[in-house]
Amino acid sequence: MSGPYSGLRVVDTTGLAGAYATRLLAGMGADVIRLEPPEGSPLRRLGPFAEGIEPPENSLWWSYLAMGSQSVVIDPEDTESLTKVLAEADVLFEDRLPNTSKLSTQDINPKTIRTRILPFGLTGPKRDWRSSNLIAWAASGILYTTGFTDRAPVAPAAPVQLAYHASAASALVGTLLALRSRRLTGVAQEVEISMQEAALSIAPETGVPMFMDDRVHRERSGNRRDLGRPFGLYPCQDGFVSIIVLMPRHWVSMSQWVAEATDNESIVEEVFADNAVRVEARDLIDDWVEELTQRHTRLELFEEGQRRGIPITPVNTIEALVEDPHLQVADFWQTTSLQDDTEVKIPGAPFRSSSAWWSMTPAPRLGQHTDQYLS
Repeated sequence: MSGPYSGLRVVDTTGLAGAYATRLLAGMGADVIRLEPPEGSPLRRLGPFAEGIEPPENSLWWSYLAMGSQSVVIDPEDTESLTKVLAEADVLFEDRLPNTSKLSTQDINPKTIRTRILPFGLTGPKRDWRSSNLIAWAASGILYTTGFTDRAPVAPAAPVQLAYHASAASALVGTLLALRSRRLTGVAQEVEISMQEAALSIAPETGVPMFMDDRVHRERSGNRRDLGRPFGLYPCQDGFVSIIVLMPRHWVSMSQWVAEATDNESIVEEVFADNAVRVEARDLIDDWVEELTQRHTRLELFEEGQRRGIPITPVNTIEALVEDPHLQVADFWQTTSLQDDTEVKIPGAPFRSSSAWWSMTPAPRLGQHTDQYLS
């Protein structure tokens, strides 16, 4: 079945900034053309890399984010070829700073929606500043809230490019609204995404307490939160589990479980039924709960916690996710082929619908579709 955006032509000139947005459009049927310079997209130089495959085809980031797209190689100085490819584009994704872009308004069809993903947007004194995933986290204030109170902020894990993906998701929403507007009015919109603003917008823990009510200040709190106790990550025999106890019924079940398993009669005393008291006695509560969790595996704690009605879940490793029977039964994982025909598992569609819209082909080789569009 054709996807809902079948026949829509999308030209992507970005690296990581817009890749997730155009990947989703490709999965829903759009014709996504990735314009690459002769040396290839910056995505192709982003590790980790597959063993046994020569560059520029060995980037696993490229293999995932470029699925469903077509690769057209054009020298950035070749304005004639650029104009030819852009002539029938419905949407153009860009991530070049205004003072470095090779594209002018004259090169672009007036009916083309132009979506720009930029570090700090087009307005303001930082409009020409460069950025990265980590810089966007820092600029948004999110980085300040991560880590432990007595230590420096903790950066997200190096391969996790969440600020880029947040920007791409915002770009997708803005682009879909612009397509709707064009259909109603016949006028193509320009969509502008600031990575700083996109990252800040998805972080209610930063935005809500610190800006909607300046009397509340969100400090770093490590793996535990003082909204309640127990609340956070707790060690077990094979890793960690996340436990959140806020409701009175959750505490009753949790305290009874700890008391039964560890012969701790103190934890069921009435004074600890008050969440504020438990937060004040956080270290004591945490020690009591860890005495329970360290006796069991993640799965044991999860299953017993679910039986008792306690919000508890394993902190999954990558291996555990791939083997998760729930995701397997849900048929979430899909397979794709690398350039040496090795089959690998990848996440499936981020949504489900009653129609089988989602469809993906393996990522293209460098310049695989150039002749199709320029001959």
